Formats: sequence, structure tokens, C-alpha cells
Amino acid sequence: LGSSYIAAKLCQLTLKRDRTRKRVPIIATPSTHVGLDAQPAKGDWVFAFTHRASGGPTIRALEHADRLGAFTVQVSAQGVPQHSSAQYLLPTTPLERVEPHTAAVTGAICAVTTLLLGERCMEEWEALTSLPTPSLDLCRRRAGKGPQILVGEWEGEWLAREGALKLMEMARLPVRAFGSEEFFHGPMFSSAKDDSIWHISLPKDPRNEEIKSSHQIGVFGSSPLAWMPALLELQWMALATALNNGVDPDLNLRPAPSA
Repeated sequence: LGSSYIAAKLCQLTLKRDRTRKRVPIIATPSTHVGLDAQPAKGDWVFAFTHRASGGPTIRALEHADRLGAFTVQVSAQGVPQHSSAQYLLPTTPLERVEPHTAAVTGAICAVTTLLLGERCMEEWEALTSLPTPSLDLCRRRAGKGPQILVGEWEGEWLAREGALKLMEMARLPVRAFGSEEFFHGPMFSSAKDDSIWHISLPKDPRNEEIKSSHQIGVFGSSPLAWMPALLELQWMALATALNNGVDPDLNLRPAPSA
């Protein structure tokens, strides 16, 4: 569960893809749905994704799970204090100062998947660190002014949603994201002919041939974390889009707290 529901969902899909793990049910849910769509019970492990642990629905969901006897894990930035309702604190990355959480998202997923999948997953994360830093100039040429729509299926859908979120936070664009199949059942009729569409493409996406994208980000391989390079590319493309539109991605536009 978490305020970062997308991080929770990508962790869920990663664990489901791992064929060496004991097959137990995994539920990913927004913090506000805990107690409604998902009810923790004694013996459950509950991971609360909360970068700052500053209160709100995620902390209330953590408290609720603790009262019901679940084993509660707080997934937060380094240096964030452990909440009294968390039985275990799992630190991720240094605290990010502004809203566009990039390392915070990947760091949280890295911490949880490594804890639960162990050495094999850790080796894959270490391999990811060997990827070269993308050329920002190349990303800027590819990104242009950014997309209006992102689509993808399975992990691709949640990557599309995370990419859209990063484009909203960094470039201030009103981007929409859909599952590939969902897009062809209504949303496609609201798109214009010249709309830029970014497609996060998995090999078995049944709409691969029908989606006319201006930019395609491929997911290759069968390992549980095969989707991670695509997420990193989306984060760089969001930065490139912001720069192309003359927007400072480090400008924190969180509204000031009311007196």
C-alpha cells in the first residue's frame, strides 16, 4: 500500500513474475482503500510506501494494519524516523527535496524486491547500475514537447502511469495514461490525429501493431525486473520534455500549508 500506489503495483507485478518465489497472494492497493478493498489480517506482511512518512492516509493505513496484527514494514527515505506502528523500517534513498520522485520510486522498489527476492534480485539491480547514463541531448530530440497520451499493457500500463505522473510533475503537462486495451475502448476517440502517443511496449501486448506511436519504449527480457530500464528511460524523457518546454523540473510547486 502507499501514497506511491504505482511503486506498490510494480513491486506486486515483479513478485508475481518471479518463478522461484512461493506462490502467495499479493495485493497492491492505494492507502485510502485499506479497510475497504483490502483488509489486513494477522500473519500478513504489509509494506507502506511513504517517502517522507509525514502523515496522511498511508500512516493511517499503517496504524490500521498494526492494530489488526499484521507485520508492518515502513518503506521510507533514509533518515526518516520509524513510526510507532511500523515493526520494521526499510530505508531506501536520501530524502528528495522536491515533488518529482525519481530515485525515491526506483529506490523503494529496489529495497522491497531485494528484501523479498534476495540475492538473485540483488544481482539484477547491480547489473542495472552498469547501464550508461543516457544522452540528454538525444532524449531532448526524441521527446520534443512531450506526449498527450501514454499507453501500455501489464507492467507497461503502470510504467505509462508513472511516466505520465513524472511528466505532470516535471513538465506540468496534462498527460493521460491508459492500458493498451483500455485505450481502444473509448479513450482513442478523444485523441486528435496529431496527438503525440508514447507506447511502452511489451512483446505480447496484443495492440502492438495497432498503436501508432510517435515514440516507443520497449520492455525486453523475461526476468522479474525486465521493465526497469523502460522506467529509467521514461524518467529521462520527462526531464527532457521539461527542459524543451522551458520548465524548471526542480521547482517545488507544492501549495504552502494553510495557517
